[in-house]
Amino acid sequence: MRRAAAVLLLLCAACSGQVPAPILDSEVPQRKEILSNRRVTVSMLELAPGEATPMHQHDRDILAVFVNGGHMRNTVFGHKPAADKVAVGEVRFFNAGYAHASRNEGAGPFRVVVVAFADPQGKKEQVGTASHYCNPGSRTACVDEKNLFCTARVCVEDVSIAPGAVTTKHSHATDHMLVAVSDFELTDQIEGKGAVVRTPKSGEVEYLPAGITHRLTNTGQVPARFTVILWR
Repeated sequence: MRRAAAVLLLLCAACSGQVPAPILDSEVPQRKEILSNRRVTVSMLELAPGEATPMHQHDRDILAVFVNGGHMRNTVFGHKPAADKVAVGEVRFFNAGYAHASRNEGAGPFRVVVVAFADPQGKKEQVGTASHYCNPGSRTACVDEKNLFCTARVCVEDVSIAPGAVTTKHSHATDHMLVAVSDFELTDQIEGKGAVVRTPKSGEVEYLPAGITHRLTNTGQVPARFTVILWR
């Protein structure tokens, strides 16, 4: 039914000579849903070199985590196309109603994890604080945590853990979600549950419930980088 309505809008716009209305983001053919629960619907959008999405509108607030970066041509509805260079691990937030089309102008695949929130998130608030600490006696086995921004409901962090580095022991009083930017291996020492080895690939997502107290160790051979979405 939703697909038929979107097609009808496009046909009506074409008959009248107007610019076609955006389709729903759920109708974008390159979009693949990877997780859904009461808080979020998470999708992977992948574009081959030269491939473009149709003009589409996000009807909910979204968070975009660009897991491999690249060169894009972004066209916001009603505006001219503009070049857009995206860094690996960059995170962007958009309120509901954002309509655009994206074209991959790079030499390799372009991949972005799109998190659509079930509830309105309010305005983005810049935070910009960061912490850096290392294992005792080491200058390389270090952890970097950057608080990127918050909304009324969530905060977003960028975390990098070097091989061998151990995070501080910490607790999560609310739900949180991890979006892997790189492939990595972390050993998660969870209080009361023992050790769990996590080996996600770039672009994979894990949703974790509230009430966890744990410490992470990078037991892999490469740095671990991931985005954390923390409910407030």
